[in-house]
Amino acid sequence: MLEEGFVLFDRDLALVLANKSYAQMLGPHSDLLVPGTPMQDIIGCAVASGRVKILRGAENGMGAFLAALKSVETARIEVSVADGTEREIRLSRLSDGGLVGNVKDITHERTTEARARELLNKVIDDVEFGIALIDDDDRLVFSNRRFREMTDPSAVFVEPGIPISEVYERSIEKGTFRAPEGMAQEELRDALSHLIRTAAKGFSITSANGREIVGNVYDTVLQGRLLTLEDVTDQLRAERLFTDAVARLPVGVAIEEADGNLFHCNEAFSSPFGYRPAELLALSDSERFLALAPQIQAIAGQEVGDRGGELFAQAIHNQRENLEPMEVYFRNGRHYLVERAVTEDDGRVVVVTDTTALKEAEQRSLQTLNDTLQSLEEGIAVFDRDAGFVLGNRRLRHLFFDTIEPPRTGETLSGLWSRLVRGGVIKVPDGVTPENYIVDLDHFATEFRKGETIHLRDGRTLLASTHWTEKERYLLSFVDVTEQRRAEAEQREADLLLHKIVEACPANFLVSRIDDGKIIYCPPLSRERFGNIESTLSFFLTPQDRQAYLDALLPTGSLDDYRVQFLRGDGSVMQGITAARVTEYKGEQVIVSSTRDISDLLAMQEELQQQREAAHQSEKLSALGELLAGVAHELNNPLSIIVGYAQMLEGRLKDEKLSKRVDRIAEAAERSSRIVRAFLAMARQRPTKVERCSLNDIALAALDVAGYGLRANGTNVITDLDETLPDISGDADQLVQVFSNLIVNAEHTLAPMGSAGELLIRSYFDGAAQQSVVEIRDNGPGIPEAIQARIFEPFFTTKDVGKGTGIGLAFSHRIIDAHGGRLELQSDEGEKTSFFVRLDLPNGPEPMSDEVQSTNAEALARRVLVVDDEEIVGELLCDMLEDLNCEPVLATDPRFALELLAHEAFDLVLSDFKMPDMNGAQLYKAIADTLPQYADRIGFVTGDTLGSDAYRFFSQYQKPHIEKPILRDELAELVEHLSDHGGRK
Repeated sequence: MLEEGFVLFDRDLALVLANKSYAQMLGPHSDLLVPGTPMQDIIGCAVASGRVKILRGAENGMGAFLAALKSVETARIEVSVADGTEREIRLSRLSDGGLVGNVKDITHERTTEARARELLNKVIDDVEFGIALIDDDDRLVFSNRRFREMTDPSAVFVEPGIPISEVYERSIEKGTFRAPEGMAQEELRDALSHLIRTAAKGFSITSANGREIVGNVYDTVLQGRLLTLEDVTDQLRAERLFTDAVARLPVGVAIEEADGNLFHCNEAFSSPFGYRPAELLALSDSERFLALAPQIQAIAGQEVGDRGGELFAQAIHNQRENLEPMEVYFRNGRHYLVERAVTEDDGRVVVVTDTTALKEAEQRSLQTLNDTLQSLEEGIAVFDRDAGFVLGNRRLRHLFFDTIEPPRTGETLSGLWSRLVRGGVIKVPDGVTPENYIVDLDHFATEFRKGETIHLRDGRTLLASTHWTEKERYLLSFVDVTEQRRAEAEQREADLLLHKIVEACPANFLVSRIDDGKIIYCPPLSRERFGNIESTLSFFLTPQDRQAYLDALLPTGSLDDYRVQFLRGDGSVMQGITAARVTEYKGEQVIVSSTRDISDLLAMQEELQQQREAAHQSEKLSALGELLAGVAHELNNPLSIIVGYAQMLEGRLKDEKLSKRVDRIAEAAERSSRIVRAFLAMARQRPTKVERCSLNDIALAALDVAGYGLRANGTNVITDLDETLPDISGDADQLVQVFSNLIVNAEHTLAPMGSAGELLIRSYFDGAAQQSVVEIRDNGPGIPEAIQARIFEPFFTTKDVGKGTGIGLAFSHRIIDAHGGRLELQSDEGEKTSFFVRLDLPNGPEPMSDEVQSTNAEALARRVLVVDDEEIVGELLCDMLEDLNCEPVLATDPRFALELLAHEAFDLVLSDFKMPDMNGAQLYKAIADTLPQYADRIGFVTGDTLGSDAYRFFSQYQKPHIEKPILRDELAELVEHLSDHGGRK
């Protein structure tokens, strides 16, 4: 009545008996199952008719297989039967020379294996590290997608059959792998060849983009090799997760440093030795050998005797070098498999697996093969129709009768249950009395139930089944499933661990059905992003978006770097890049996808583009400023003529009407002069020059420069300046730029308001803070409170593209901050905006008055040599000097001027700086070399302060000079200065 097929042959291979299951396998040939029929006839007929087809185990033919059975103890053969099933036949030699065969239906097992193999291939191709299988001829048999991407990004040469040496040689040649600094490509090639030949573990390769690849080579049972390549650049982030995972593994794991001392181990590693992890880690390498050696009975099959410490230490040292797996047998009967692998820092990862159960299972299998029914894994008990005991196998006695008397022939099944329960062999379930449990067991047997669970007192678990035989007997089978249940528990624990790892995985991924988009699995990170969704239709913006995504994915089943737009759980739109694979899960086609949020990246790219546009606008403004500065410089000479003569005419005309007109010309000329000077000062590139200056004058200069737009728009400009405002210490040119920028910003704000716009420039002294303050206020729409905190950020602007760079306020803020002051903003949205420039008073005494002291004609009476290549400008200087009671002499050629100085006496020399053939610096050098008495009497009148030559000269020699347009007071002050420091008294 066994569900498995059973057949018995005598020593001559003649049939003794066969059960019903075996006869069903033979089908129409079951009539041959007559005791005495030769095995060759039975199998030969079944094979010849096609009822049975040999799959494995008899590759050389049935004749050779039957001949070999006479000299072997065990054999195995796999066949396919015409009914579509596959069977495995195990043959074992009996002690009397006969053979017993067990037939097992493996159809489901083989189908499952095929599906598992197909799924495994898909999984291997989808893993994130490269895998390549190499045969014993060092040729590539198989490689997954990741391996091909790592070694052959262009998909040119990696294909089955190529020598593995050619793979890494061509990868090195194409630059996919690069040699470390100081190593030639040939050296890298030889090193990789050696590593692969020697099945090295944990070797490192650097890819072209600088990522670190770790390779491992494993020998296969078919003398080939398995090569893995893994990108470990990002693995440091997973170290903490790894440590936690290792601590939960059911197998022992430890990490050794390069010197052999333990760096880390989990509970499963230390507990077999009777230690806690911390206790074991505290021991040195040698101390650990001495402490553990007494527990060891054999290493790799060799008894250690009293040399346990020596042999154990030697075995560990050898394994650290050759990395070969090692079996260790403890004196307490436990078996362990110890394996080591090299880490990146030349340490070792040690994995210790308890193989005791596996060893026991192997021993039980050997017993089954060597002793027919007695060695079956199940405990077998046969009772007659009256439930009297007939026979039981050795396994039955081992399961139930080690501590009580074995059953006697004829003993009733009910009485046997009673003895087993009351004798403490079978454990009574909680809440059930022994009497009731005995009745339950009796009913189980008489009702022919299957798969009944029985627990023994020693902790084992049995599955019991009852069969009614053709001889009207009861057959009870007992299968010990203790290890199976333990393994199932461990598998559940491993599944739980895997579930926790997946739940904690930082990657956003989903598993969904293709047909309707139903979410099969959504980890916490994805739920945080999308919310508690049930279908992928919930986060695609439109059904058309999902259809386009499927159209791109389904033809190949693979998709990478696909741009998507998803709806987050909060309703916002996420810009993403997704990768997806199609696979099978529980008979359905599903999509495994992972999406990376690139919204911030796109925002950064957009901001970078805006910054580039702002920088471009800044460059255009800079170039325009240089152009305008050049134009202003060219205006200096004619403007000097207008300014100079206008000043000379002031107060000298008797006609009151003409005098008034001249006064207006003079006022306009002076204003033009101030504007040009301010503009040139802003355009001039020179180090900061800190000196005492008036904020009122600076504000008015900025208004002259930047006020045209206000006047053109009809804006009402109001100035309320405190005439007693104390001077500050600063760079006037830089401060003019600050106020000009604030005025221009106000102009842009007020432009739409026309004549309704109003700009107030107010100065006052803040006594509490001891600061001079200038307020620039407009009655525009104000600045929204939400952006006031960002108003001074570089490149931040509220203006349209092309109308603002976003650098003006940031630049102004930096200038005021460098002066030790503060640039503050006060804005009422919809009403007004005020900017306050606050600067501290300078330390030290008040400067002397800048007013030119009245000088009588005799004090200024000097003979002055004027050198200027433009005659009209030179004549102006001469006229102005004559007006100052001086005697001027004009020389339009510097070399002629040198001759005059050599032959005539002069009190002072005034020279233009920028002149053809010989500039001011060259003229001064010639005077210093040949006429040193004039070196301290020379001053300059120049309009070239933008030029680097002029700036270097005046910075180095500190010669007195005034800038064009020429003002009478400045010229008088220059003459007085030269007279005091070098002129004749």
